[in-house]
Amino acid sequence: MNQQHLKVTGHFYKYQVWYFQILGIWKLPDGATGQQRRWHQLRFCSIFAILSGMLLLFAMELAGSIAHLREILKVFYMFATEISCMTKLMHMKLKSRKLAGLVTMMKSSSFSTKSEQEEKLMEAGRVSVVNLRNLYGISCLVTATLILLVPFFAGNSELPLTMYELCSIEGRMCYWVLFLTHAVSLMSTCCLNIAFESVAYSVLTYLRVQVQMFALRLQQLGPAETPQDNQRIARELRECSAHYNRIVQLKDLVEVFIKVPGSVQLMCSILVLVSNLFDMSTISIANGEAIYMTKTCIYQLVMLWQIFIICYASNEVTIHSSRLCHSIYKSQWTSWNKENRQMIVLMMQRLDSPLSLRTINPTFTFSLEAFGSIVNCSYSYFALLKRVNS
Repeated sequence: MNQQHLKVTGHFYKYQVWYFQILGIWKLPDGATGQQRRWHQLRFCSIFAILSGMLLLFAMELAGSIAHLREILKVFYMFATEISCMTKLMHMKLKSRKLAGLVTMMKSSSFSTKSEQEEKLMEAGRVSVVNLRNLYGISCLVTATLILLVPFFAGNSELPLTMYELCSIEGRMCYWVLFLTHAVSLMSTCCLNIAFESVAYSVLTYLRVQVQMFALRLQQLGPAETPQDNQRIARELRECSAHYNRIVQLKDLVEVFIKVPGSVQLMCSILVLVSNLFDMSTISIANGEAIYMTKTCIYQLVMLWQIFIICYASNEVTIHSSRLCHSIYKSQWTSWNKENRQMIVLMMQRLDSPLSLRTINPTFTFSLEAFGSIVNCSYSYFALLKRVNS
């Protein structure tokens, strides 16, 4: 059973953690050699240098285009995306030990399934995260490919990303060197986003599955027809109480994983959405900008999806944890003795507060309400910018 649990659980994070190790931001095993640690540090320095270089070139281009609103916004949507990527990179590097503990806790036998119904819940969660990872990864890679290919339709007169050009792109050698730099930088950060968002959805889904399994165990406590049944129920209630504490600890580790990067992602998403909305409002298909419009629309949809999957998965955790008290009520408690009934009253008081994943602002949580607020706020800023600019 434990081997099966390890196999199923591995699908929730296996490939993403492998990519994080390639980037040098995931903790190496304790038995890693000195050479492995040096290569690990070198890979981190390489991706850090790429992101730092992109941010510097974007900042220089912003400073040079300060008088042109549309040019600023064309730079700003990628600049905000890179800020989000840099936050994810540094957060995971600094919290690598705690995040490695998250995977260790997920693999613990304490979270393994104990019945056929629980196995079905775990399998449904596994299928969900695998499908999301594949679909989200493909859509992001298609978007990045479009960003790289659009310049070819423009006759190689511009580069994929709007950033400061270190040399004149009229020269063939300079153009291809800069194009290759843009391609490497864009694809590496795109893969970082894919890995982070998909593993965030995975661990949130795993947490939601554990809450569902816990609710199922509460419902199946059954009636007490004999003193032995009351003893069994008392023992299982104590086990459930201890297991809920483990679920809360898992939630805290998941929150460590998404709290800072997710919060920065939400803030940067507003900037990206506003920039893209304004850019789309100025594009004219009649002037031959249909390909550019397509690229911008797809990027906008991917950005919305990027924040939606975290908010949705977190919202599901909150919803299912809010139903735990009802699960206890369905456990045929009326036939239990007085001590067991008093115990479930205490448990219901504990379970009365649903699990929620908080942002940097403790009063603001990752939820569908937060997603709606981001979209509404972005459109409001866009409408204000459009009015002022007109």
